[in-house]
Amino acid sequence: MSAAPTRVERWAYALAERAEHDARARAVLNAMVNVAFKAIAVERGRGGRRLLDLARTTSIRWGRWRAQRMRARLGVDVNDMSDMGRVQDWEDRVFGVTGHWTERGRTRAVKCETACPFARAASSAPEICTDVVHALETSTFQQLNPRYRLLPLERLLSKGSTACEFVHVLEDVAPAPTR
Repeated sequence: MSAAPTRVERWAYALAERAEHDARARAVLNAMVNVAFKAIAVERGRGGRRLLDLARTTSIRWGRWRAQRMRARLGVDVNDMSDMGRVQDWEDRVFGVTGHWTERGRTRAVKCETACPFARAASSAPEICTDVVHALETSTFQQLNPRYRLLPLERLLSKGSTACEFVHVLEDVAPAPTR
C-alpha cells in the first residue's frame, strides 16, 4: 500500500475482519456496502462516475493492505491457486456470500457464487462488480503473487445470471532467454 490506511479505512477493515464470525458486525458492514452501492447506482443512472471511481480506488487500497494479513492469517501458499482461493472463501464468510468451487487446480480455480447480499444494489450498475469487485480481487491476489490474473467478470448475479463466476489464473512466466 502506498500510504498508510486512514482512520476510517482502519475502522472499516477492522469491521470486515470482525464480521467473519460476528453476525451483527456482518449486518452493519453489509448495510454500509449496500448504501454505498445504491449511491453509486443512482449516480451512474445520472451519468456520473465519481463514486464508482472512489469505490474502485478504495477497493484497490484495501486489497493491497489486506493481502499480507490474509497470507499470514490463512497460511496461504501463493504459488497454488487452489490454496489462494481460501482468501475468497474468507471474504465470502465476511460478507455472507454463498457459492462453491467448480474447479481447483494449482494454476486455475473457478468459483461460482450463487447468492450475494449486494447483487440487488449492483443490478442497476453492474460495473460495481466488473470494476470495483474485480479491482479488489485483483489487487489482493496480485499483491500475493504478481502472476495472478482474474478474468473479466461476465457471469454476474447483478446482470441476471444464476451465479457470479470468478476465474482465477496464475499465469506461467516464460524463462528469460539465455544468450
